[in-house]
Amino acid sequence: MPYLKESEGIVSCSYSPDGTSLAAGLYDGRINNYDASTWSTTCTFQGHLKCINSIAYSPTGLQLLSGSDDNTVRLWNCESASCIFVLEGHTDEVWTVAFSPSGRQVASAGADMTVRLWDVQTGANLFVLAGHIEWIRGISYSPDGLAVVSVGNDGMIRLFDTQTGQPGEVWESQSGNMKSVAYTPGGLEVVVGHANGELMLYNTTTGNPTRNWKAHGNAVAAISFSPNSQWIATCCWDNTVKVWNAATGSVLSVLAGHCSSVHQVAFSPNGLQLASCSLDCTIRLWDVSSLANVVLRGNTGGLGGVSTVAFSTDSRWIATGSYDTMVRLWDARSGILDRVLEGHTDYVSCLVFSPSSHRVLSGSWDGTIRAWDLESG
Repeated sequence: MPYLKESEGIVSCSYSPDGTSLAAGLYDGRINNYDASTWSTTCTFQGHLKCINSIAYSPTGLQLLSGSDDNTVRLWNCESASCIFVLEGHTDEVWTVAFSPSGRQVASAGADMTVRLWDVQTGANLFVLAGHIEWIRGISYSPDGLAVVSVGNDGMIRLFDTQTGQPGEVWESQSGNMKSVAYTPGGLEVVVGHANGELMLYNTTTGNPTRNWKAHGNAVAAISFSPNSQWIATCCWDNTVKVWNAATGSVLSVLAGHCSSVHQVAFSPNGLQLASCSLDCTIRLWDVSSLANVVLRGNTGGLGGVSTVAFSTDSRWIATGSYDTMVRLWDARSGILDRVLEGHTDYVSCLVFSPSSHRVLSGSWDGTIRAWDLESG
């Protein structure tokens, strides 16, 4: 697992949409941009006077947005590393920023308890969205860009219309104050990270919780969805990064290595890597490609379905036994069906590979155990 070391704490990070660059916001107000293939610094964005709490790329990757403790939001040209606009209006620290899906509007929020929407073309402040009575910690645009959701220390989840600035639904948190929020890629739910370490999903139509689980022992600082929508990555002030099954809430991996609080986590656009940044002055890059699902392509077991499955010792093969009496052998990397082993006369109930992976044994309700040679079948 490679990592990038800086002299200052790293508070925010974001991959470019094409995955070729990674931007990191530093505690001293600098933003460093890295080449994602060599991990060398390509440029530095300079202008903010204090900590960079949040950064986001535009959908085209040509612009970068940043929010800082200096009370300003800045829009940058990624090619020249020059500042396009300084977006002024917040009266306190800016803790979270986001690009709309169209790239024509951006949002910012923070300690002044307002969400502000800005026009990317002119830099004009379109709307000041009020309602929160405590600090705002997280914002997220809906996938269609028509709504923005905000959460914070007042325990309220607020939605606003991005075209009119009018307030929408207001839901009360089921677990107190909140630190992070993200729309699910389909827009049917929002996932909220709470200060008590709980992760909770809310239905965007009803505002009712749909599922929740204890993700960390401390505040969930940030949330990121994998590009295939199957995983949720979270990070925490407990120094850990975790990857979850989005459908079941089961933990897939606990990524330990940071020695201080982790403030941001981001999937690469291809979903094969995860970046996390911390006050320990490092960005850590995690290989999560092994978490990918392999879909077995072919007839997996007739009308009766699959009754048992086993991996070969060398991880090259997957064997499945089915209610249709067949043993099937699959390529574990591609998921392609390699061969069908016929011989049992009742359903196959158990499978095991030999230590050498040259043979697989199958047990069946026909009262027999069969040993199959994988070279000859």
